[in-house]
Amino acid sequence: MKFKCDHRFGPVSVADYENLYFDEDFNIALCKAVGLHRELVTREIKDGRVHRVVRVAPDREVPGPVAKVIGSNRLEYTETVDYVLGSGRGTWSTLSSVMTDKVDSRGSFAFTTSGDGVTRTIEGEINVKITFIGGIVEKFIVDDVVKSYERAAEFTRTWLAKK
Repeated sequence: MKFKCDHRFGPVSVADYENLYFDEDFNIALCKAVGLHRELVTREIKDGRVHRVVRVAPDREVPGPVAKVIGSNRLEYTETVDYVLGSGRGTWSTLSSVMTDKVDSRGSFAFTTSGDGVTRTIEGEINVKITFIGGIVEKFIVDDVVKSYERAAEFTRTWLAKK
């Protein structure tokens, strides 16, 4: 199931937003605000590229029927982000802590100038290969991801307004 989220932030330049997006203090505060436990596994900047791996555990349980299918009441994952500094473009992928052979999620993100601000666009696709109910699980995950990005956008706007 494909999804796309666009959020505008401003006033801020693409360069300043890029710095914020990869700032650890900001990410720790953001995850706390949106109910995600976060553990930085690695963050490397080499030859103008950022490679970041983070373990994420949403602070909420999945609905009972979904939990029964996946064998867990939580959807935890490891996110990998690759980004070329100054390009405004990157890729992301996640590896689920459960049913790793049946869940595939990946996509891209972009930062573009929008008036006196920045539009962050996140696109992705989440595929769950479970006979009969894969689509239901995909919808649950996509809905949760979109809501999380909405909460993150509100937090980011507040953070920028305070700076």
